[in-house]
Amino acid sequence: MNLKNLLFLAVPAIFWAACSSDSDSSPAEAPTATEISSSATADPSVPTQDPSDPSNPTDPSGQTDPSNPIPESSASIDEVPTSSDAGTVPSDPDVPFVPEELVYDTIGFADIGNAFHTVAPDEKVVFILRHAAREDGTGRETPLTNNGKLQAQSVGQKLISSDEFVYAHTAYVRTKETACNIALGRGQVQVCDDSFVSDTISELTGGWFIKDEDLRDSYVSNTGKDTNTSVIVSLWAYDGEFADAFYDLEERSKEVINTYLIKDYAEMPKAKVIISHDEFVVPLIAWATNKTASIRYRTMGRWWVNYLTGLAIIVNSKNEVRYIGIKGLDSAIE
Repeated sequence: MNLKNLLFLAVPAIFWAACSSDSDSSPAEAPTATEISSSATADPSVPTQDPSDPSNPTDPSGQTDPSNPIPESSASIDEVPTSSDAGTVPSDPDVPFVPEELVYDTIGFADIGNAFHTVAPDEKVVFILRHAAREDGTGRETPLTNNGKLQAQSVGQKLISSDEFVYAHTAYVRTKETACNIALGRGQVQVCDDSFVSDTISELTGGWFIKDEDLRDSYVSNTGKDTNTSVIVSLWAYDGEFADAFYDLEERSKEVINTYLIKDYAEMPKAKVIISHDEFVVPLIAWATNKTASIRYRTMGRWWVNYLTGLAIIVNSKNEVRYIGIKGLDSAIE
């Protein structure tokens, strides 16, 4: 698997039914990002199984055949790499830390709890996740369903520890509710109300990657495929189609990581949970894992990113960064 390098200063829909995006897709202005430098190494390549091929179904356990593992990678933060592994600090500092072995499913995702339990004492982690199940509608005020709240709480239960966790989300009710219910599942809060402390980052919607929304929408109407905006995003991020409607994937991914997701190691909390939307997390997953974590559109057996699926970004005290495609629920795809 090939790794990418990033130079930083600041280290910083269920098969869908003609679905629409989770969030507003208004293009965001590209901020000016400063960068740093580093080196990366990688292991063997990802399994080549096609999850949409009936002859090769996903293991019901959701785990990868141990004989055909997903690769791991690491790099220093001076260069931002792609894909990898990294868990919690033992409650007793005298107990040696033994990370869990990462277990990937057949499309390149590990369970969020598994990923968290590989974060070493000198590492810090940022989890970027799609929100939990929402009620009908994609407006800013659309809340989570009751089931969505339970989904988010179940993710929080996988992250229980004595570590410091902080939260951020977009300016949507469902993303803030997801963040709060994860905190509730961790036992960090007792109720989700206005007392929940979190940051709002309005830029982290699908619009971050869109350069020309009208052109993107014209592709939805005119490609002759069973398309919607989600299909267009997947075909762009994984196959390079419709590229003129979007910013450069690598450059835009580096900008958002450098500007909003990773700070200098000393400034980072042990763990941060950021809740966003489908059309934001899919391109970021594609870039950061070098497309080994696959939300790739298929003409047959198509799928889309599931709720509470996303990316873990792990930074260590040497300013080395690694990435893991993660799922909060049983499956990374709907």
